[in-house]
Amino acid sequence: MLINRTISFYGKLDILVNNAGVLGNQSKKKSIIDFDAGEFDRVMQVNVRGVALGMKHAAKVMMPRRSGCIISMASVAGCMGGLTKNTACELGQYGIRVNCISPFGVATSMLINAWRSSDEVDHEECTDLEAEEMEEFVRGLANLKGVTLKTKDVAEAALYMASEESRYISGHNLVVDGGFTSFKNCVAL
Repeated sequence: MLINRTISFYGKLDILVNNAGVLGNQSKKKSIIDFDAGEFDRVMQVNVRGVALGMKHAAKVMMPRRSGCIISMASVAGCMGGLTKNTACELGQYGIRVNCISPFGVATSMLINAWRSSDEVDHEECTDLEAEEMEEFVRGLANLKGVTLKTKDVAEAALYMASEESRYISGHNLVVDGGFTSFKNCVAL
């Protein structure tokens, strides 16, 4: 609405500043034990969804002019921690390890459905041919050649993270990507 009013009044949009933001209650020490889903949803609605929608609508009117500037106010909190690291920091004193696993593309029904056009009906299961085509697509993007990432590889990573072999690892993101993130600065799929 604001962008439409700006276009009506000025005939163009040169700059969008996403400056709306909210904080959750900062008066008490945060703990994963006291996680407030409603407060989290409110913060995400404004700080993430609102920013994404601002970018979307600004881009629609800037792209035809091939000009514009989008600026989003963020926070140093976005440069630090994250849910896994913060929870690992909080729970380490209790001997609890907290880690995450970030796999690259695995040819699952979820990934295949995400790449289907919106007018196609999502299926519970994908066909063997669809899985093979997705694996070939992902292999073409991957840095590590001669290997195809399978669900078993991700399961093995989870087993490692749950095992005594990783007993001193906490707050870590185990990236299972065959080196993809080490040579790609931007995923331009």
